[in-house]
Amino acid sequence: MCLAGLIVYKTNLHEKENKLTITQLNATTYGERIKQEISDGIEITHTLQQLLIDENGTINKFDTIANNLVNDSVESIQLAPNGVVTDIYPEEENEAGKIDLLNDKERGKISCYARDDHILITQGPFELKQGGEGIAVRNPVYLEDGTGQEYFWGFTIVILRVPDVFSESLSAVSEFGYEYRLSKTVAPWNDTYEIVSQSDDKLTSPISYGFTIGEEKWKFELMPKGGWENKKSVILLGGILSVIVLLLTGLTCVILMYRKNKIKFQTLANMDALTNIYNRYGFDTLAERLIAKNPRNHYIAALLDVDNFKLINDVYGHTYGDRTLKNLADSMKKFFPSDVL
Repeated sequence: MCLAGLIVYKTNLHEKENKLTITQLNATTYGERIKQEISDGIEITHTLQQLLIDENGTINKFDTIANNLVNDSVESIQLAPNGVVTDIYPEEENEAGKIDLLNDKERGKISCYARDDHILITQGPFELKQGGEGIAVRNPVYLEDGTGQEYFWGFTIVILRVPDVFSESLSAVSEFGYEYRLSKTVAPWNDTYEIVSQSDDKLTSPISYGFTIGEEKWKFELMPKGGWENKKSVILLGGILSVIVLLLTGLTCVILMYRKNKIKFQTLANMDALTNIYNRYGFDTLAERLIAKNPRNHYIAALLDVDNFKLINDVYGHTYGDRTLKNLADSMKKFFPSDVL
């Protein structure tokens, strides 16, 4: 049973280590894929930034350009000269997005941080008026004036739908049998994480893969559905080994009982039950072995007779006759040496 328990423990430990290794590889692979999917959306802001630099701060036919850049995971594309959103595509149902980002209560601090530190920032997730959630990507744009001095032009912005932007990766890990959680820091200066997207069940001791976008940290966590230990396989293996142990135990008991009975039957075949000395068959068998083993030795045989034994049986009964034979056998055992047959 100890051996069976050790086998179950080692098997479970080995399987858990394999799961950890495979999960770490998947977390790394799909974490990088999620980063790339977000970066594809961010690339829209870089394209607009380059157009602004090339056209010295103006973009002609913004709607046409934005229409060519938009995809299924993009909620809207925006321009915010001096931090104030003036252009949105598509404008329908997005009119409320035309706000002063630098002075807005919820967006002002992080927008000013992006402007002053020359970094791209992501904010969210937050609820979209059209339904669902989104992440705002704001890329600060800087141009040069006539004297060659750099100045802040504004932001190129894209609103990404969550979890649409990385739905393919999340669907893949779900199909592979994983629970997941994707989180990001609330702000570049803050180490507190907020959940961007997660599966239904809670994660226990997940494998984590971290990456950065701009100066914000992201964290992708994975764990197998049902936990790290495969309880079904452990129970099955334990059951099989327990059955084997029981079968071996039963077989051992049968062998021991067989040997015990064999010795018992051999004793009954060779020994007289009353006197506990060899009977005729046992005596002859052992005498032959003794002589065969020592063929050059000389032997002495003695025949003892109980006088008037029939009279004892007739007068006192067979019980006293039996006692007479037993007393004689006991006296012989005491008198003769142990190597005498």
